[in-house]
Amino acid sequence: MSKNNTFGEKLKQIRVSRGLSQAKLAEMADIHEKHISKIETGRFHPNFETLNKILKALDLKLDDVGIDLKNVSTNDNPFYIKSMQILSSASDDELEYFYNLLKTAQKGLEIFKE
Repeated sequence: MSKNNTFGEKLKQIRVSRGLSQAKLAEMADIHEKHISKIETGRFHPNFETLNKILKALDLKLDDVGIDLKNVSTNDNPFYIKSMQILSSASDDELEYFYNLLKTAQKGLEIFKE
């Protein structure tokens, strides 16, 4: 297990404490069972969509699984970090709205690649 896998470790603790198998959590989150195993062992880091599905299935917030966006040590742009902080406290409707905006923006960027 990765030394920096606090999310995976916390996810496993929560899953086990609720009496859920990896297969059951995967079913609840509508993701592949292997994703849960790889996340828990630190071999896979979920993208935002997968993370959101897991948190929603378990009725959790980022703070509940040890992810504190206020203390993220990264060289990323401050705009990115602030965006993640906003998204972590957004409602499901707001997340869907932002996700659709991003998909639309991505399609627009693809036009410029041609």
